[in-house]
Amino acid sequence: MFTKDLKISKLLAQYPQAIDVLIKVSPHFRKLKNPILRKALAGRVNVEQAARIANVDVNVLLFKLNNSINKFSEEINSINKDDERTVVGDDEMEQNNIDKKKVITFDVRPIISGGKDPLKFILAKVDELKDDEILLIINSFEPIPLYTVLGRKGYAHKTEKENDVFRIYFYKDKILSAAEDETKSHSNDEINIADFENIIEIDVRDLEPPEPMVKVLETLSKLDDKTALLMHHHREPLMLYPKLEERGYRAFCTKINDDYFKIVIIKKKG
Repeated sequence: MFTKDLKISKLLAQYPQAIDVLIKVSPHFRKLKNPILRKALAGRVNVEQAARIANVDVNVLLFKLNNSINKFSEEINSINKDDERTVVGDDEMEQNNIDKKKVITFDVRPIISGGKDPLKFILAKVDELKDDEILLIINSFEPIPLYTVLGRKGYAHKTEKENDVFRIYFYKDKILSAAEDETKSHSNDEINIADFENIIEIDVRDLEPPEPMVKVLETLSKLDDKTALLMHHHREPLMLYPKLEERGYRAFCTKINDDYFKIVIIKKKG
């Protein structure tokens, strides 16, 4: 039974799925999706304080959380029985001709503790990798969105967990590399924003994650065959692309300089 004195950090550590319940109760809790903000905020407040901050009834919040306990337990048992979702076996690594001695280790925990997003540092490491080298990311939580980002770049992964430390090995996969080439070809398609009658323009350069992604996803419903979305960003939003694809949208990114990217988002035809 969850109580009003339960710390949000303890709740999410035991039941990570509870974040979806919190967000359904109030969009304010979307900030907890960001690991940096979650680390900074969740350890300081309990359920009662969180309800007050989000301006919701604490009894309603507790009712929703407690009603979800059985579902949480079933999901955790299912994950414990089957880790195939995130783990690639040693046999598959050997099939890709990867030498385990060529491992480049990158511990991102100090970066996160310093209040920074480690993504750009990880991508810089990836750009330096040779095809036969492995990138080992050490983290205090499982970086599930990173699987998609590096998967689009042709990397498979093997995930290991010991106590509260995650070790994720990213290595070049021949099949995924072929998919990467196709994606690059697709992203080089030309699009003329002048072909659209209406342009919705948003600037997310001053927003903290995950607010840029939230703002974009909230705007998608306004797009149609005659309307495009032009986003101004301080980096390429790699984690946004899979979510756009799932929802039936395409993105075209133009790098203006190292701190300025223009992304045009349109609705797929058909």
